[in-house]
This record gives sequence, structure tokens and C-alpha cells, in this order.
Amino acid sequence: MALPNNLRYESVLPAGIALCAGADDVRTSILWARRHGVPLVARSGGHSYAGYSTTTGLMIDVAMMRSFSFDQGTGVATFGGGARNSEIFAKFPPLRVAITHGRCASVGVAGLVLGGGIGFNMRARGLTCDQLVATEMVTADGAILTVSPTENQELYWACRGAGGGNFGINTAFHFQTFPVGSLTVYELAWDDKPEDIFAALTAALERAPSTLGCKVTAEVKSENGRHGIEVQLLGQITGTKAELLEILQPVYAIATPSGFIEETTYWRGQQSLIEAGEPAYYNERSRFFDQSFDDRAVATVFEWMVKQPGAIRSRRFSIFQTGKHVNVVAPAATAFVHRRSHWVSTIALTWTKSTPANVVADNLGWQTEFYDAIVPIAKGGAYQNFIDPNLKNWRAAYYGANLTRLESIKQRVDPDHVFAFPEAIP
Repeated sequence: MALPNNLRYESVLPAGIALCAGADDVRTSILWARRHGVPLVARSGGHSYAGYSTTTGLMIDVAMMRSFSFDQGTGVATFGGGARNSEIFAKFPPLRVAITHGRCASVGVAGLVLGGGIGFNMRARGLTCDQLVATEMVTADGAILTVSPTENQELYWACRGAGGGNFGINTAFHFQTFPVGSLTVYELAWDDKPEDIFAALTAALERAPSTLGCKVTAEVKSENGRHGIEVQLLGQITGTKAELLEILQPVYAIATPSGFIEETTYWRGQQSLIEAGEPAYYNERSRFFDQSFDDRAVATVFEWMVKQPGAIRSRRFSIFQTGKHVNVVAPAATAFVHRRSHWVSTIALTWTKSTPANVVADNLGWQTEFYDAIVPIAKGGAYQNFIDPNLKNWRAAYYGANLTRLESIKQRVDPDHVFAFPEAIP
């Protein structure tokens, strides 16, 4: 139960776990921990990249809180604070509605929405936090608050992008859903001329309509002692296969991919895109691209991807396309400040327990140098949901001009810093 998704932090074990069935249990747990001087953390899905949902103190686990209700009149869906993406995948199909959700079934809805929330619907519908109409949360003093545009407005502003674990423990979320019908899903891969393909893909996708959502990945593949780079495209378009192929025509002119393109219903299509998100050893670093993915960016990515710091389970560079309705909202309108981006990138490493420590260290060094080369090209900040314990100047990178307001809210709501971790809002 205490096992985190990132197994790098599996040795950090709590002194106790409070399994909470509702807001009153959360309140009791917070006040008990304060009274006895025990550090605490909140936990929903346990997917903190930096292991910040682990503790040697009290883990307040809301995983049992998975209630669901839906208002047919307003289209507002309400999830308990422990809901995960798997609940969205289970509850929404019969209703033919959706929100901007993630692919990983075991990710907590709380972590997703509180840090912003990216997904393949974001270019057409905005971030998950843009669909949050209210939330219930328990603060450090044990108050159970309704947080909405009309009640506790400053906390409502902060809950849309500041990241989880900063101001309290959220015990329910209310989302404005939107209807869904048919769409086309796709998963394609090219193993020939990867740099040319990557350049052509990003150029074509920059011209794509908001109805298209995608992730582009360059991943090192090894076979029989030989190394190559495979370019992958994954995503959906609210449209037809013919419309997708028209967008990708310049890429197909270079090489034909393997994989599939399928016209289907929305939720049946999501079954082709979902991933389990099993626990693993990994490290990821993110950066928003506040400009187009130009030739210099492509050249830098492939300069670093061809380097071989030692065999490891997976080494990949990915970009999720943002823009469009993500950027309709002003940077200061919510705590999520990254409203000028075209893409959000990640440099990801995955290894196994048996991977030699020196190989892991060499790859982490490669990742740091690669990241340092990307930062001045990207020109954007870092994504607080992909929280990075090695990030320099993380306050500015996560929050930019919104930091001062967030610090002010923190001082009013949690002056004793009950909710604290290495990259918590100060």
C-alpha cells in the first residue's frame, strides 16, 4: 500500500497510514499529526515523480474515497478525492461525456487537476483544471471548505495549477464535462530517417487544428547490439482517418509508418491509448516550449539522442502538443502560468533494479546535460505535475509571475507549513 509508483523511493516507509473514508477522517488525521508533531503527506495515486507522496511520518491516504455522481442537467461530474483515471474510464462511457484526462489508469485525479492536467483533449477543451468548477478541501487547521468561484476564491485560483500537497487535502472534485462522440485514434512508428521524420512531424502538427491531440516520441531502440532511434506518434483527432492522413501527408512522403489508425467511438478509442502505469525506476525532466519546434530544437534533440551513455531499459525524448485552448486562458487567470506554450517536453529514463549503479549514474548525467541544452531553446518553464527534484530555480520554472500570489495564499492558509515537501510553495 505504501509502494510509490517511482520505485526509486520504495525504501521510504511511513510510520503510519491513515485510510480515510471521507473529509472528516482527513480532518481527524491532520489534527492528530499536528498535535503529535508528526510530519504528514497526502496520497492519492502515488505518482509523484520525486517521491513527495511518501514520508516517514503519517501518510494520509484518500484512495478509498472514490465516490461518483453526475448531474444530467448541468453535466457536472463529481469524484471523490481518491479517484483515479481508471474511474473516469469506467464512469464516463455510458454518459458519453469526458473531461481532459490522462492516459495512465493509476494516476490520481487529484494530482492531475491540481497541477494543471494535460491530455489529448487539451488543445480543443483546455486543461483539466480549466474544467474544475469546485472542490472540497481540508486545510491545515482542520476546516472543511467548499472552494469555488464564489467561495474561497483565492484557494480556487490556486487549486487550478499550483500542484497537489501545497494548501490542504482535496476530498472531492466537481468537473464540467463535455459531450463526446466519434473520433480517430492512432499509434504510428517510423524507424527510418528519424531526424527527418521528427522535423516533418512537428512542422505538420504545428499546422493541425485544435481537434488533434498528440504525443511525439524519439526513443532509443537496441537490437542485436545495434542502436537506432524510433519516432512514435500517439493520439487522437475528432475527425476522420482521411483528415489525419492529410495532416500527415508530408511525413508519409518521407516514409510509411507501422502501427494503426482507427475510426471509432470516443471511449472505445481511449482503450487503445490507455497505459497501466505500473511501478518502475525512472527519472523525468520537463520543459515547456514557448515557441515552435524549429530546426535548432530538432538538431539538439538528435545530437543528444545518438549518444550512448550505457545500456538502460528506456531512454526517450517526448513532446506533448499544447497551445490552442490551453493558451486561451490568461497566465494570471489560474495558478497554471504556462499559457504561451506550443509543446511540453520530457526527457525520460527508465531502468530496472538490476541495472548497475554506474550505468544509472552515467545516464542521469547524460539526461542533465541534455536538459541543460534544451532549456535555452525551449524558453518556457517546467511542468509542476512532472515535479523534478533536480530542478534549479524551480519556483520560477513552475510558477513564473504567479509565485508571489501563491506564496501569499500559502501564508494565509498554512502559515505553519504543515503541508511541506522539498518543492512546496514557501
